Amino acid sequence: SCSNRAPQPPRSASGASRHGVPAWEPRLERPRELVARLAAMSVIKEHIRKLTPYLPPLEGRDPSKFILLDFNERTVPVPSHVTEALKDFIDQGGLQKYPSYGSMQADIAAYAGVRTEECMFTNGSDQGIDLVIRCCCEKGTEAIIPAPTFAMYEQAAESECLTICRPHFDRLKGFPLEEVLGMIGPNTSIIVLSNPNNPTGTPISREAILAVAKHAPHCAILVDECYYEFTEPEESVKGDIGDFPNLFICRTFSKTWGIPSLRLGYVLTCEANINALTCVRGPYDINQFAGVALKAALANNKYVWDFVDEVNKQAKPKFQEFLTRKGITFWPTSANFIFCYFDDPNGLEQKIRARGILVRPKKDAEGVLGLRITIGTVEQMDALMKVLEELLAS
Repeated sequence: SCSNRAPQPPRSASGASRHGVPAWEPRLERPRELVARLAAMSVIKEHIRKLTPYLPPLEGRDPSKFILLDFNERTVPVPSHVTEALKDFIDQGGLQKYPSYGSMQADIAAYAGVRTEECMFTNGSDQGIDLVIRCCCEKGTEAIIPAPTFAMYEQAAESECLTICRPHFDRLKGFPLEEVLGMIGPNTSIIVLSNPNNPTGTPISREAILAVAKHAPHCAILVDECYYEFTEPEESVKGDIGDFPNLFICRTFSKTWGIPSLRLGYVLTCEANINALTCVRGPYDINQFAGVALKAALANNKYVWDFVDEVNKQAKPKFQEFLTRKGITFWPTSANFIFCYFDDPNGLEQKIRARGILVRPKKDAEGVLGLRITIGTVEQMDALMKVLEELLAS
């Protein structure tokens, strides 16, 4: 039976305990005892209590004080037509109402080159990653996640109590296709492929991704195309989602488009999958600022491709030539960042920081520490190379 009244112990004939305290009054616990008992009785799932949070070094990243080459973002501000659209929205006095999205899903689909029914916008690509794993993976199944890679894949997988298998990217051989295929089994529920991979920049060919999708029709194949704009369009698998119902693509407007603070991404997959994911995503998960900024950005997106061209055709080749000339080992990359190996990377990172530039220490799959350096504008990379020239010579 159910009752809102706490159970009471039997009363003695006199209505009191041996100590003169009414028998139905509970013993008052000391604060420490109460805390310990509540900790032992946590309502949080046991496997969640064992997790550790992903805590990227966000604090102190002031673009007025530093050149930010540490988070693979667009390294210069968005143009005025995007910021003016946001100001106009605020001035119109609509902050008090829930967001409405109008044609946003259709607009994103048109940009991506898919049908509207094959697209769903998300709160950053992180929400897309989380939704696919939550919707496709049963507790106790296996996730194949080649390493090293973006930490959010494992966080989402571990949140669903998945066992993680980690084949390794190789600096010379690239994506470990045969190793991935060899790990696929009946208990595999998802394979996550970061293309190009973060932090190494390693590309995964369309042929390799489709080989995995064909070999594992019972698994979700989640392809993170976060850096899509920096890559060759024909390497995307977005044109294959109609043929592979197990294929999911997540993308973002955080990198080239320059609005990571507004948290907007999207998922591309077959219509049936979109319908299912929409049942789990909330109706208001994307804030209105993101929609306003995107509409303005899509209407005049030349700034995006100007930045991509400067990175791909000028800044990155120039920095790669510098590293080669200095004898610095680095991973071949198809993205807007380069993973490099320096002597004493932690010490070097601190010295670079002291000179007003932020870069990011990262480990490879063998645990060897390197620096992942975002490629910015030619001017920004010239500033970094000048600093490195001085530090490496000292």
